[in-house]
Amino acid sequence: MKHLPPRWHPDHPAIYDIGKSYAVNAAEGPFFQGQIPKRPHPNRWIDFLGFKVRSPIGVPAGPLLNSRWISLAGKLGYDLPVYKTIRSFAHPGHALPNMVYVETDGPRAAHQIGEPPSDLSHLTVTNSFGMPSKSPDFLLEDIGRAQESLGEGQLLIVSVVGTPNHGVSFAEDFVRAAMIAKEAGAKVIEANFSCPNVGKAEGCLYMSPESVGVFASALVKAIRPVPLILKVGLFDNPEQMKQVFLAAARAGARAVCGINSVSMQVQPPLGEGRASSGVCGAAIRPQAVQFIKEAVELNQRERLGLTLMGCGGIVEPGHFDEFLTAGATIAMVATGMMWDPYLALRWHGSHP
Repeated sequence: MKHLPPRWHPDHPAIYDIGKSYAVNAAEGPFFQGQIPKRPHPNRWIDFLGFKVRSPIGVPAGPLLNSRWISLAGKLGYDLPVYKTIRSFAHPGHALPNMVYVETDGPRAAHQIGEPPSDLSHLTVTNSFGMPSKSPDFLLEDIGRAQESLGEGQLLIVSVVGTPNHGVSFAEDFVRAAMIAKEAGAKVIEANFSCPNVGKAEGCLYMSPESVGVFASALVKAIRPVPLILKVGLFDNPEQMKQVFLAAARAGARAVCGINSVSMQVQPPLGEGRASSGVCGAAIRPQAVQFIKEAVELNQRERLGLTLMGCGGIVEPGHFDEFLTAGATIAMVATGMMWDPYLALRWHGSHP
């Protein structure tokens, strides 16, 4: 254990500066000035959607804003990094604040607090970015750079989203975004059906089995043979979850990733029109682990053959194991790696 990387927090600030805009973090970040220790061996190679990957540890859509962020994540032992959700056109994000510290007041409410916890086991934040995106020309080059920055046994996933009322149907624009990712060389594409910080049509898509079937079918057909992952959030009830998973499998989706951040009423709100925002970090881990347990049982019972990817609330190395033990093939960390980028390396070091 003495060879493991040191704890990052609270001695060092988060590598995403929440006091700066998304654009500044994308242009100047990640704000990382630490050493990159040699990765412990041996590796735990796994099969993921037909690709050989060094470990089941990754970063979901969110923190990795461009190729520089992807490159750092790869060097720090995150073998399945997801490129931040892209659109089919350049799109600005929400104004500051985009991320603040919170404490929860139950399953669907939270309030802002001024300072980060000294102990990362209690790190909980709310975020509201609005899924900003660079232009297709930028993305075609930068996704390629991100791909090239990764090492052997590491796999880039590109997250995409469609935009309603953008000159074509919602489903067609989803396909347009996915085709940008495919043209850029993405080997795996994730459709973000569940962002809580955008319009209802974009953020609640995963809750409708009919919509999941239509959109996933269109995407699978367009990007074939590239595997499709569906990103989902919490469901209202088990039957809704069952019908959505059935629709995803019938459409040809290969994997489901969950959960996204949990939409909560935050006081005070982050801005006009943002009465609710996505809460992530330690407070949502019990819900996220329970989601995986239920998804595993459903996947096995219905013989769906879906690969399950878990995320939500990992802030310590041992939390990866909670998801893996629950049955997830992949365990992914977002908020935790921003505040402690060494989480993956410490997990690798404790899992010879």
